Order: sequence, then structure tokens, then C-alpha cells
Amino acid sequence: MKILLINGSLRGEYSSSLKVAHAFVKGMVEEYGADTEVCEVALKDKRIDHCHGCFVCWKTTPGQCCIHDDMDELRQMVMDSDIIVESFPLYFFGLPSKLKAFTDRMISYVQEYRGNPGDEENHRFLHNMRYPELEKKKLILVSTCGYEVTDNCYDAVFAEFDRICGEGKYTTVLAPQGGPLSEQGFAEKVARYLEKFKEAGHEYAREGCLSERTWNKLQRPLLGHSTFEMAINMNWDNPEVGPYGKLV
Repeated sequence: MKILLINGSLRGEYSSSLKVAHAFVKGMVEEYGADTEVCEVALKDKRIDHCHGCFVCWKTTPGQCCIHDDMDELRQMVMDSDIIVESFPLYFFGLPSKLKAFTDRMISYVQEYRGNPGDEENHRFLHNMRYPELEKKKLILVSTCGYEVTDNCYDAVFAEFDRICGEGKYTTVLAPQGGPLSEQGFAEKVARYLEKFKEAGHEYAREGCLSERTWNKLQRPLLGHSTFEMAINMNWDNPEVGPYGKLV
């Protein structure tokens, strides 16, 4: 089993989302066994040009992008993996720019659009995959947001991936209140909090999906409302206090 962990945060190793992703992947590895191979890559360190919208990868050299940068390596890493985990913070209700550029450049892996209206009943994608082996790969989106809850915050992200992959063809692992996950003052509480994501990784490895009960459990926030509200207001109102304060 080969797992590719793509860190889409511009904070790199200091990403709160990456903490959640590491816990989830650790659970998968423990379940799959010692032969599991995990490859981690940080997009912030990669040279990824924006898609030019030229459609060379559809018409002139099918499947081959005319831009040669680090996406050449990244596309091959995707092809060599069984499970792709994309870890990212929610930026203004969408993907971080580096991950969006990566996603746009993956258009070479789908076939050109020829007027297919799509399967609206099942919300299927408008493009067929260029390579059959892509249909067998599993995609997991792991993300944190800065809001108290995740409700309605990811609608735009879901809409994009529903069209790219097909509704229900990928798994989401979401966590609200991402900021406090990186605060030393909350370290003990965070360690306990991340255990449920490791347990979810175990479940995913066993079942190939997450139960509704588990998914709902992951949505429970780290902090209660009053503590979270106090923390974020300390952050914005006092320039002497680091992000989310030092309350615990």
C-alpha cells in the first residue's frame, strides 16, 4: 500500500491541517501494516506554474502538459500511489492557491469535454479519466478551518471535487477551530483531540470509508464556544498576543 500525503498549506510543516493529516495517516499505517509506504510532499517547496488553459494536454499531446516544472514529478507520484491524501487549510472558503494550481494542472488526467451533459442524477463528473488506473485510486481531503464549526464552510470545495471526482467518490476529514491546534497552550488538549483522527484512520483502512457516526464525531470542536470566542478575540484585539492567545 502506497500513500501520498500532499501538504497544501503554505505554512509547510507548521500547518494545523497537517497535524490532523498525520494523525489520520498514522491510523491507516497502523491498520495496513509495516509494509505501508508513505511519501509526503510540501507543495510550498515545489515549482508549480499556473495552468495556461491552452488545452495542449487534451489536443496536441494527450495527457502531457506543455509546462515542464515540478508537476512532472508530482503527477508521477500520484500515478504510483494507491491513496492520495490532500491536506490543506480552508482559505476564504476555497483551496490555498498552491493546491488550486496543482489541482488545475491535473486536468491533463481527464479526457476532453465533448458535450457530455453528465449524470445529474448521481452528480457524476463531466469528464472521464484518461487512465483507467486512476479510477482505482482513493482520494482523501483533510482540512481545518478557522471557524467554530465546519457547517456550510466547505460547500465550494465539495462542489469542485464533486465535479472532478464524482459525488461520493472521495472522502473528507474536516476539523473546525484549526488555529488552536498549533498553540502550545493547548498542547495536552490537542494531543487527546487528535486521537480520534487516528482512530478514524484505522476505520478507513478497515472499511474503505468513514461511517456517518465517525464523521460526525470528527466535527466536534476542540474548544467550547466561550473559550473559543475569548481566544479569537484576544488574537484580533491584542497585537501582543499570539494567534488564539495562551489560555490553557
